[in-house]
Amino acid sequence: MKPLSSESSSLTEQVFEQIRGAIRSGELAPGSLHSVADIAGQLGVSRTPVREALLRFAANGMVKFERSRGVRILELSIKDIEEIYSLRLLLEAPSAYRAATRMSDRDRAVFKKAFAGMRRATETSDELLFQKHDLVFHDAIVRAAGNDRVVAVVANTRAQMHALGLSTTKTRTLADILAVHEKIYDAIVAGNPEAAGEAVQDHLIGTLTMMAKQSLDPEDAAQYEPPVTRLKIVPES
Repeated sequence: MKPLSSESSSLTEQVFEQIRGAIRSGELAPGSLHSVADIAGQLGVSRTPVREALLRFAANGMVKFERSRGVRILELSIKDIEEIYSLRLLLEAPSAYRAATRMSDRDRAVFKKAFAGMRRATETSDELLFQKHDLVFHDAIVRAAGNDRVVAVVANTRAQMHALGLSTTKTRTLADILAVHEKIYDAIVAGNPEAAGEAVQDHLIGTLTMMAKQSLDPEDAAQYEPPVTRLKIVPES
C-alpha cells in the first residue's frame, strides 16, 4: 500500500479504499494478521482513520479484531457470496417488478441519471465511479417499490459487497456489465414489470455464478450451479 494524501476531506474513505484494494489484490492475504500501527505506517496516516476503516470492514465480516494481536483478514467463502446474492434476489426482483409501474418522477430522474453515469464511467473505464452509480441505480429501484425496510436491508447488503470487493471485472468488461443493466433500465423505463423482474433475476443469478466460479478451481467451476430458484412474481391483487 502507498502513502496517502491528507488533503482529501475524507481520509478514512481513502484508507478504506486502499485497504479494500490491498485485500482484493492479495497484498493483505486471507488469514494474515496486521497491526493498526503497521497499516497506518504504510499509508503515512495516523491510527484513527485506519481503525475507523477497519471497523467498517469488521462490521461487514471482512476482518476480525483479535485482542492484543491486531486485525486478521478473513477469507470470503462461496457460502458468503451465495447468501448475499440469494438475499438480493428475494428482495430486488420483486422490487423491480413494482418499480416498473410505481416509480415517481423524482426516482425516475435519479434512476436515469445513475444509468447515464454508469455509461460515462464505462467509456472512461472507471470501475470505482461505475460502482458508485450502480449503487444509486439499484437504490432507486428498491426505493420506488415503496418498502423502507427492503431499502435498508438492500443498502446494508450492498455495503457488504462493496467492503468485500465483490466484482466480476476479472472475467467481463464494464461494457458487458452495462449491457446487463441496460436491460433492467429499458424494462423499467418502458413500464414493463415482468421484463424488469426477469432482467434483475438474470443479472443477479448471472453475477452470482461468475463470482462463485472466480473463486473455484477450474474443475469445480465447470460444474457449479447456483443454489437459487428463480422467482415467479405475480401481480398484486
